[in-house]
Amino acid sequence: MARIQSPPILSRMRGARSYADQVAALRALKDEIVGHVQNKDKWVELNILESLIKILQSSYSSSRLGGKEVRGQFGQPRSLADEEEVRLQALQLLASLANGGPSFLGPIHAVGAIPAILSNIFPLEHPPQLVLTALRALSNIADAASLALNSDDALRSLADNLFVSRYLDALYTILSSDSTAVLVQEQKSLVASLVIRLCREGHHQNALANAGVLDALATMLAEFVVLRGEVVPGAEIIGEADGLADMIPNPAPRGANLALVLEAISTIIADSRFRACMLLCSPAIMAIFPSTEFSPPAKDTRTAWNALEMSGLSNLRAKNPSAVDYLLPIVPVTQPRSLSSQLAQFPPLGFSLSRESLAPTGQTGATRFSGWTSTRLDSASLNGDAEADDPESPLIPWLIHLVRSTSGLERAMAASVVASLFKAGFANPEREVALGVLVVPPLCQLIKDHDNYVDPATQNSAFVEPSMAADWAILERTPAVLARLVADSEFLQQAAFESGALKMVCKLLKDSYEPMSTQPAPRPWSPNPDRGADRGDNRVGPPGRLPIYAHKIKTRESALKLIAAMVTFKDEYRKALVEQEIVPYIVESLSPVPSKPKMGKEKPKPERATEPVEPAVENPAYGSNPNSVIIAACHVMRILGRSVSNLRTALEDHGVAMPVFKLLAHPDVEVQIAACGAVCNLVTEFSPMREALVDAGIVKILCEHAHSLNPGLRLNSMWALKHLVHAVDNNLKKQCLEELESGWLVQLICDDTEDEALHARVRMERRMSDVDDDDEDMDALAYEDGTRVWLWPAMYLPAPSLFASRRSQSQRMLKAEKKLVTLREAEFNPTRKARNDDLAIQEQGLNFIRNLIGPPTPSSMTEMVDYVFNELGQDRLFEILASKLRVKVLHPFARRYSSGRDSRVLHPQAKVIEAVIYILVHMAASIPRHRQLVIAQTELLKLLGGYFSSKDIDVRRALCHLLNNLVWLDDSTDNLACQQRAQELRKLGFLAKLEGLQQADSDLDIRERAKAAVWQLKVNH
Repeated sequence: MARIQSPPILSRMRGARSYADQVAALRALKDEIVGHVQNKDKWVELNILESLIKILQSSYSSSRLGGKEVRGQFGQPRSLADEEEVRLQALQLLASLANGGPSFLGPIHAVGAIPAILSNIFPLEHPPQLVLTALRALSNIADAASLALNSDDALRSLADNLFVSRYLDALYTILSSDSTAVLVQEQKSLVASLVIRLCREGHHQNALANAGVLDALATMLAEFVVLRGEVVPGAEIIGEADGLADMIPNPAPRGANLALVLEAISTIIADSRFRACMLLCSPAIMAIFPSTEFSPPAKDTRTAWNALEMSGLSNLRAKNPSAVDYLLPIVPVTQPRSLSSQLAQFPPLGFSLSRESLAPTGQTGATRFSGWTSTRLDSASLNGDAEADDPESPLIPWLIHLVRSTSGLERAMAASVVASLFKAGFANPEREVALGVLVVPPLCQLIKDHDNYVDPATQNSAFVEPSMAADWAILERTPAVLARLVADSEFLQQAAFESGALKMVCKLLKDSYEPMSTQPAPRPWSPNPDRGADRGDNRVGPPGRLPIYAHKIKTRESALKLIAAMVTFKDEYRKALVEQEIVPYIVESLSPVPSKPKMGKEKPKPERATEPVEPAVENPAYGSNPNSVIIAACHVMRILGRSVSNLRTALEDHGVAMPVFKLLAHPDVEVQIAACGAVCNLVTEFSPMREALVDAGIVKILCEHAHSLNPGLRLNSMWALKHLVHAVDNNLKKQCLEELESGWLVQLICDDTEDEALHARVRMERRMSDVDDDDEDMDALAYEDGTRVWLWPAMYLPAPSLFASRRSQSQRMLKAEKKLVTLREAEFNPTRKARNDDLAIQEQGLNFIRNLIGPPTPSSMTEMVDYVFNELGQDRLFEILASKLRVKVLHPFARRYSSGRDSRVLHPQAKVIEAVIYILVHMAASIPRHRQLVIAQTELLKLLGGYFSSKDIDVRRALCHLLNNLVWLDDSTDNLACQQRAQELRKLGFLAKLEGLQQADSDLDIRERAKAAVWQLKVNH
């Protein structure tokens, strides 16, 4: 290799007297480093990065063409001015250096290269060549960050720099351009790719949606619909009446990438009902997919649909099928077994839907508590009659059609978008069958087709062939897509199981633990390997990981998510999973530094009491598990722990208790939350691991977590404590309450901790800003004319003056806006979130008391009831229980956090009422003295009398339990007292209420229990 002449080039660059001299020097430098990693190292040590940044900053000259009114006037390449040519060369050099890999990230960040690059992505100020090169530099930096040793932190830092208001406007401008120029299409592809790789957290998703990026992507998706000729017939005529006709876009231009558009949309709308609705209500989507009934011209097609309708196998005719429905094969609609009815009949011990909604978060970074009320607190406002009557958007059947008619990553991403819309509740219930028949099998086949052998040369290479990279992308994404789709549906889980998904995903997880090369990413040989060691920020960093490493980690996480999603309900599937000998791989996924999974005779002996944290050394052959993998593994353990047979065999044999226990002291709070969730089922009555965990000191750790400031950690720790105190000796129960502290328990179940904290913070902010409520906007994110910035930027930004009149003339737009405002408030209102967190924690605190005084023996129950009365205070406890049954007046908040529909009262939630009743049930199951105490609580009993007509079947069943226990006769000495209790209950009207349940309740079990209670009340008359 010829000796590089660095000083002359550097001197020419720094001493250039004209832009032409600078360009010549930069081109000479580019010839030196492009394709030569060793030369890049040397030039970085010569501080070339700082020189490039100074060139970018000094040559910057604003060439702003105007405001957003000129949208669409850019994109055509033009001759560059001299200073623009200098910046182009500097940006190309930065992109080339970033292409060198993770080792260059440190020097790039040290000189402030990211802001300098970002300043060149504004398409209204810079020629398209500069914008494209700046985006390529960002893309190369993102690629390098994904292979860095601290990849999560590196990607998060880049996202925080990019996803801010100023640069989001530039991204929106690029995506919304109607130019068909090749340069603009490449810009759009790079922007979509950056969104896919960097958008991992909820606040970034919201920022992209608010800035109009989601709207622009939806318009790009609509362009593909137009290109395929699949716009709903008559859409233009319908659009004329709704003011949306001009929102039908032109066909997608050459070079547009459908898979990227779909994946970017899926990334933004994931885990949000509001953002999913924003996609459906995008003007372009509404324009091409109006919800209107369609009669096909072919009579035989309509005849086939009518035949299914007459045979009772379809009810789509009642749903007014759109034209897009006729693109799909006719699928007989059978009614899948309802999950809710099964859970109502056979609730597991301590089961509550609130926990099911707290799904683990891999990419969003935080547990979501707003889901707790999606089926309870906000059901009336979000799922009312008005929304139930809303027709399904034709976008949903079109996406299903796209899954069937495409292949590769396009198929996976179409399924990803439809999964988000289905999970958000915007699909007809009948779509579940179509998804199980038309979407799940193709996704399973996609995994099978692309699970190809990776040769050793590829495994040890820093370069991956495009075909292999495409296979890897599908294997990394498709299992996670399938997991989101089937997670809460027994029918879809069955479809996936019958398609062989369980065996395939177990193979993927096992393959991800095949030993990797112990060598780091290859670096060229250097005669001076330590050169630059004392040059500070100029020193090139560690080489990072090989691509195969990143692929295996992503596949590992995706496989764990699918495993957890497929075995949620049926023990049959959990048994099949264990038979695949996959448990050792799940156990290793619980460790930040995994090792070889131990099989057969290699199975580890169950550990006894040990320190929660012990240092471990990373094994290069297996790498390290990021927090997202650990959280996914915890979720799998939580699901597997629902099976008693698994608890007593596979999980015990593989010693899962201590790995999970160690995670309770993990430095990341999200991992602690997931570990508490896994522990919940490891400390139940049936678990042989309970004793080992107690000996290891789990009581103290869980009680410490119950004092956490994080509501998610408080919730899951209380959940685990609730299970821990069930069916154990009284000494352990008392130890748990002592560690938890009775005063703190009272605060958890009585005070609205999150609500009060939020209320105090808002009052302080108001005092500091001295702003009156009446002066606050309904929505802080609004333009000067009051229009919300997140609402239809595709219509507002081109012509703000015409937007208001167009919106007022369109009933569809007004209806969509009303729905979006409601969903946004429900999802982001901090008041509502705080109250939901409080309610979820209160429910578990009450259930903790329920199990604290519960079985196994009457004598132990009597002791614990008296102990709880002594610790909490008898009168205080009964008052707390009564307060949980009363309607609560809420704190009034500013208008920006509420709407005219927001009630100022909160009605008691069914699960909280049930927990209160069962505490009384256990008291009444003790000795007559305790039954007399319950009967003496007249106000409490009157409040309970109002819930005999509750819609919740568990509340009515619990009331029957309580009445049976209150009139129970222990022996002849209790005869007079029993008659007095029965008389008091009759006086309060309970006999008539029980007779009503006996005669008219829809549930046979409740009718029988009510019948027994009626008989006892009458016998003791």
